[in-house]
Order: sequence, then structure tokens, then C-alpha cells
Amino acid sequence: MAMNTAKRKELIASMKGNEPTISDERNYRSQLLTALNHYNFENNDKDKQKWLISYVAKTDKKTAVALVKLDESLFRHAGILARLLTNGSYLEEKELNFLNNKIEELIQLTKKPQKVEVKKEEKPVTNVVSIQERMDEKAHELAGEIEGAIDDFVINKTSDFSTKNYLLANNVSAPIAKRIGDFYVRTAAELREAIAGDDKQLVEGYSHFTKRELKKFAEFVEGIIADCNQMVQTAKVNRAPRKRKEKPASVQVAKMKYMKEFAELNLKSVKPETIIGSTEVWFYNTKYKHLGVYKGENGNTLSVKGTTIIGFDIKESKRMTLRKPDEFFKGLSLGKRALNSAIKTLKTKPATPNGRFNEETILLGAF
Repeated sequence: MAMNTAKRKELIASMKGNEPTISDERNYRSQLLTALNHYNFENNDKDKQKWLISYVAKTDKKTAVALVKLDESLFRHAGILARLLTNGSYLEEKELNFLNNKIEELIQLTKKPQKVEVKKEEKPVTNVVSIQERMDEKAHELAGEIEGAIDDFVINKTSDFSTKNYLLANNVSAPIAKRIGDFYVRTAAELREAIAGDDKQLVEGYSHFTKRELKKFAEFVEGIIADCNQMVQTAKVNRAPRKRKEKPASVQVAKMKYMKEFAELNLKSVKPETIIGSTEVWFYNTKYKHLGVYKGENGNTLSVKGTTIIGFDIKESKRMTLRKPDEFFKGLSLGKRALNSAIKTLKTKPATPNGRFNEETILLGAF
């Protein structure tokens, strides 16, 4: 649930006319979030564009003039950081790098894409905005409502805001959720230090909270981080498994060993590629005079791994010894129905085949 608008106005009203500043490293993250919240509520995109252009104009007036042509919405987060620096605020390296990279990105946008001589089928090289910068900016934008909930807690010492519901309602992706959660790690650590009482300045900074209220505040901020992390974990669990690209049949049977032709009984092997996708494979071992069949388990198709048939049903698959192979194969049609009928006439004891083929095996058929 988002913060009540009236409450947020009440919070900002106390700072109206007095722009927020960040004095030093202590309570840096909470000070930064308060400042972002103030400027996002009090100022529009045009103001933020003006601030950034003024900041750039101090060192490069020509570039500043060129930035005026760009859309106001491109200056949101960077414009606030430029305003803070102009007013003498302290910024950490992460924010300074973001501001400098954003200025460089905007400068590149003022230039026309430069075409370069390329080889056939190559595309012209153009300036590309960093996806990491886009995600950082999006995370800061979405964090505005969460910052408001924190402000609500500071005022009322309680809040029914649900970070989980907010993230779900806005379809926040896992990478963005992780960035948002990271914003509050330092604040949570500060609150725990204040509760421990080891840092006098932190204790003084949160002195308007009772011990119990401060613990609830720490749990609230830690809950924000936990909800963001949960979004990341949920995304991992729900991620569709990568679909494995099936190898061509010729590749799957490349290592398979078999006898191409057995002149004594006038038998010729079918192509081993036909095994892939079949549900029934018949074979004849010329050395041991074994006639056999592999049938797919539960009617599923068979496949090959190395020199071995896999996926066959050990109960339905069998091999039997032929006492007179010449009489058995004489005039026999090597079709599925004929082979099934013929094997039923044999009196020898059936055995379970091991799935392996070798140079003495004829592939009678795959169906």
C-alpha cells in the first residue's frame, strides 16, 4: 500500500524552501533517499534538466547548449544528483560515477550516429546506452514509493506498506528488485548499530525513536530487503529450463557399431539413423545367432547413446537363439508384423538384451 499523499505532503512541507543536503558519510543512504524523495515530489523533469545543464555549463557551455535539445525525461535522477553537488552536498563514488556516465550518455545522444565503413553483412556502429545504467535509473525511479513508505514509518512509527505487493503490482524484474533491495542494506545496518548503542552519533540521530520503535523500524527496512531478495529467488525457481537442442539423428548414431551386410543369409542392415524416434528395433547377432527386439518403454521412442540403445522396456524387449537361422529367414518379410509373428514360433528360452550393438549385429528394421 503506497503512502497517503497527505502524509507525504506533510513530510515534504517541513523541508519546503530549505532544500535537503548530504553533509557526510554518516546516515548517507537515508539522507540520499530523503533528498531524492523531496526533489521527485517538489520538482518536475524540466527543473531536473535545468539543474544538470547548469552543472555541465560550469565546465563546457557548448555541450550544455546541446543538451537543451534532449527530452526532459532523460535528466531525472542525474539532474537531482547535479543539484545536490551544486548545493555542496557530499556524494559517494557510486552516485558520482552514475552522474558522470549519464552526462557522457546524454552528450552522445546529442550527436548523430556515426556511420563507419563496414564489410558486407555488417551493421553500422552506433552509440549504445549501457543496460546497467538503464536498470540503475529504473531501480531509483521505482524506489521512490518505498522511500515514501519509509518516510511514513518515520512520522507514524508504523506502516502497512507491502514491498512484495508493490513489486508484484509493478511487474518488477529480478535484476531491478535486487538493485532496489541493495539501496537499503546500509540503512538496515545503521539501524542495527543504533540499537546496539555502540555509535554515539547514530544513537543521537535516532533518538526520537524509543528502543522498541527503533527495533520495529529496523525490521521494517529489513523486510523491504527480504521482499526484494524473495523476488530474485522466485524468479530463479520459476525460470523455464533451457530447452536442450536435439542433436541430428546422424550425430546421435555416429559411434554406433553394426554389420552392414551378412551375405550368408542375404541380410542387409537398415540405416542406424532410423532407430532415432522409433518405438521398436529388430536385430540379429550373426555370431551367437540371436534374434532380438527392443521396444520403447511405455510406448516411448528409442534413442542411441554411443553404441547402446537406450529407453527400452526390459520386460517387453527380448532376444532368442535361432537353431536354424537359414530356415527362419527364408522367405521372411522383414516387416514389423511379420517379425512379431515369426518370433512367437520359436521354442528357445527368451533373455533380456543389454542394449549394445557391435560389428556382428545386423539391424533388421526400426519401426
